[in-house]
Amino acid sequence: MIRKFIFFIVEAFIGMKRSSFMITVSLATVFISLLIFGFFLIVNLNLVNFSSYLNSKLEVRVFLKDGLTKKEIRLFKEKISSIKGIQSVELLDKDQEWNEFKERYDTLNLDDLVNSNPLPVSLTVRLEDDHQLKSIVTLLAGFNMFVEDVVYGGKMAERMQKVSRFILYFGWGIVGVLFCATFLIVINTIKLTIMNRSEEISIMKLVGATDSFVMGPFLVEGVFLGLFSSIVAVAMIHFGLKLIAVNLVSFLPFFPNDLNEKNIFIIYLIVVLWGCFMCLMGALLSTRSTLKKIL
Repeated sequence: MIRKFIFFIVEAFIGMKRSSFMITVSLATVFISLLIFGFFLIVNLNLVNFSSYLNSKLEVRVFLKDGLTKKEIRLFKEKISSIKGIQSVELLDKDQEWNEFKERYDTLNLDDLVNSNPLPVSLTVRLEDDHQLKSIVTLLAGFNMFVEDVVYGGKMAERMQKVSRFILYFGWGIVGVLFCATFLIVINTIKLTIMNRSEEISIMKLVGATDSFVMGPFLVEGVFLGLFSSIVAVAMIHFGLKLIAVNLVSFLPFFPNDLNEKNIFIIYLIVVLWGCFMCLMGALLSTRSTLKKIL
């Protein structure tokens, strides 16, 4: 078994040497594809994390009408707390809010200008999902017996969510196109290697070599293409992350960075495994179809 595997490796290197130009093109293509794939996984991870961060900060402020009793306010709070999509409802102390407002603008001497607290009773509503923002705001505004006004800062969050989704969809589209192109190049590279060794393969079949024995070196060649390209891609991603991480903290300190060691290792592992799998599948399809034609 070990001798057979060593034979496959030696034959794979012989085949790659004979098709050195196409092998170089394949290595470069697979490398670029995996490099973009790896960076996109990192971007995807942070965008998903950023979306969750925005959701956690998204609040709706509901200002209640004057004259409501404590019982009416409590019942209204309980009622909207049961609405699907609302995570929590907090009753704000308007006296505390007024004191904080006066402290923030202490130069205005508001106590000399205003005799009583002008702020209405208000509720802070937190949502489970930003996709339900508009419908919940409309629903809350419909309680006109209790609600004076509904205010939310969701427009910027909505824009950020749209930009994030566009980047994700566009990115996956680019990655998909690159993988298709890479897959075809791997198939043609292995096909060319097989065609260059067609006479040797015919002789091997005549002396009783099995299909799996004939296919072995070409499958090893495919795995080597994926493994070598993915290792180089991971090295470049690792180097690039060090530069990006420093600049990200400097220019976007508010942006949540989820690039801990565990997540980085998982991304590296995905890149390596996907590179090997993609090239192995390309080699398998190419070997099966090409051997049928020449044998």
